[in-house]
Amino acid sequence: MRSLIAAVILPLGCSAASGQPPAARADEAPIVIELFTSQGCSSCPPADRLLSQLAAAGEAAGRPIAPLSFHVDYWNGLGWADPYSSPAWSARQDGYARALGDDRSYTPELVVAGRAGVLGSNGAAVARAIADTPPQRAISAKASWQPTHVTIEATAPADADVWAAIYEDGTRTAVPRGENAGETLSSDRVVRALVKVATAGQSHAAEIALDPAWRSAGAVAFAQRADHQIVGATLLHR
Repeated sequence: MRSLIAAVILPLGCSAASGQPPAARADEAPIVIELFTSQGCSSCPPADRLLSQLAAAGEAAGRPIAPLSFHVDYWNGLGWADPYSSPAWSARQDGYARALGDDRSYTPELVVAGRAGVLGSNGAAVARAIADTPPQRAISAKASWQPTHVTIEATAPADADVWAAIYEDGTRTAVPRGENAGETLSSDRVVRALVKVATAGQSHAAEIALDPAWRSAGAVAFAQRADHQIVGATLLHR
């Protein structure tokens, strides 16, 4: 399996001309990439591993990225209920399907900046979508972390609302039933909360509760337009 992941990752970080990783621009804001996945889907673990590799690298196709993993709930009736799943995440993916003119939602799907949806385990397709994404704006946002909550302050651009995604890294789940029965699945950047902080053109603050059981929690603030396209983001490290 290690060789498979290496083969998927390689096109994301290497220049075709030189074989060397292209340098990311230091002043470029990260591109939000969203994986829609499920522990009940046998095709999803390779995409989960790819997202973890990308999260560790912090860039792909020479661009800084902010990976997020949304666990959908529409697999839950087929043998295993994903403990990280939410109907809200399924609805978010359905919204992208409508915005992108797709006639279905599927796993594993990776949506890049709200502009393109690709198979989440297809490293070459992910790289192309990231490379084709317009430059992203830095979002004015900051976070104050406390043991029980995080307070996020943000100023939204005139054309987009600012949202904050709280994620958990290093999750591990033994799956006894369903398509991944007998597997222990690991995931990173698993979204545990998604909150609108500021509406377009406004400044605001939001306090988001944290569960002490969440491992290595972090956050991303991003600006999303009404057409679902994401135009900027800022990493909010703990």
